[in-house]
Amino acid sequence: MSPRVAPPTGRPAASGASLLLGTALIGLAVVSVHDLAVDRGWAGGPSWTGSLLDAADGLTAGTGVVITAVAAVVVGLVLLVAALKPAPRTHESTPGPSDVWVTRKAVRAVAVGAAEDTAGVAAARATHRRGRVVVTVQSDRPDAATHVEASVREALAGLTTHDVAIRTTEVKHDA
Repeated sequence: MSPRVAPPTGRPAASGASLLLGTALIGLAVVSVHDLAVDRGWAGGPSWTGSLLDAADGLTAGTGVVITAVAAVVVGLVLLVAALKPAPRTHESTPGPSDVWVTRKAVRAVAVGAAEDTAGVAAARATHRRGRVVVTVQSDRPDAATHVEASVREALAGLTTHDVAIRTTEVKHDA
């Protein structure tokens, strides 16, 4: 018997920030190489960091600097929380000993397909939250809920153990 594997997950919350920070570091490396080339005499022109430091020389803790520093601290804290936040689970395991995973979207699609194949159902939609699959059907038959529930439970038998609930709305026919 194979050991249980970890559930599939989506991208971590910090992946977008990592891409931006990586791009910023590449830009910093380009500036550093340029300044090295200028310092060694391999290239002409002014040093980019030297110009930046000359512009920042004499800067005091005024309102603008304090606001910028506070904003940098807030961005840093947000990035720290994003880095520590676990990646979201994208799939759930099916019942049984095998390592088969299914998405919530797939469970909803199977539930809707089973409901729409039931006689008397005009349309169906499903939601899947907090351990429940809720199927809402439009039907002109008063006993449609019991038939739809049996059909949906049978279709979802090997995919999920979540509770199934059926809501019906009556379809009005023009006379």
